[in-house]
Amino acid sequence: MSLLISSTSNPKVKEIVQLLTKARARKQNGLCVVEGAREIERAVAANWVPRDLWSIQGVEHPEWGSEFRNHFEVNQLVFDKIAYRSGTEAFVATFETPEYSSNHIDEVFQKATCLLIVEGIEKPGNAGALLRTAVAAGVDAVVIADGALDIYGPNVMRNATGAVFELPVLSMTNQAVQDQLAKNAFQTYITHMHSNATNLFDVQWGDKCAIVLGEEARGLSSQWLDKEYKNTVIPMEGTNVDSLNVSVAAAVMMYHWKANRSV
Repeated sequence: MSLLISSTSNPKVKEIVQLLTKARARKQNGLCVVEGAREIERAVAANWVPRDLWSIQGVEHPEWGSEFRNHFEVNQLVFDKIAYRSGTEAFVATFETPEYSSNHIDEVFQKATCLLIVEGIEKPGNAGALLRTAVAAGVDAVVIADGALDIYGPNVMRNATGAVFELPVLSMTNQAVQDQLAKNAFQTYITHMHSNATNLFDVQWGDKCAIVLGEEARGLSSQWLDKEYKNTVIPMEGTNVDSLNVSVAAAVMMYHWKANRSV
């Protein structure tokens, strides 16, 4: 049974707007917002826990709609209020955000053959692109190290186009990540501009690999330098370009790993 809501002042409307606009509200409630039928269906298929489904009044309910605890039908005015992006088609939903216990994190690191680790990433567009490429390249998990970015914010969710549902996305401190890499005998490849860096195309990937990139403006912090990690550089031609966008650099490295593994 659906509940009809026709006022933007309804407390449930205010609640979902808070989830859309406030990282603090998402964290406190353990919820995030997913927009559009395609993304919602992907989240359900990935066994994310559904909570509330919102739809424009009169729209036929898909089969996966029965998975939700509550269903609210709204007019166009209310729907425009709760949809973050313009042009969202008919459905908006809330889901419980995944929680990773220490045992689950241990299991991810134990089983992984390749991890993408990004320190301090700030831009939602880059985060979404990183997640999409990580899924496409077949890495086992993405780790956000010492990052302030809310991975379940609407801009990241939109740019990830469903990739966030397909693989673990772990938020950890630099130290916790490095402890896990050492514990599980990863070969760790950092990206730091230095004369001693190894050309990426000369890299021979190990059985357990971690690719580590820094945030967009400053690169990796000192916490990743001066250790026994393998410093790697992507070769570039020309004289006026000395770096790549972090999502592009990650894509090049992940696909080089993928090609090497295939061979």
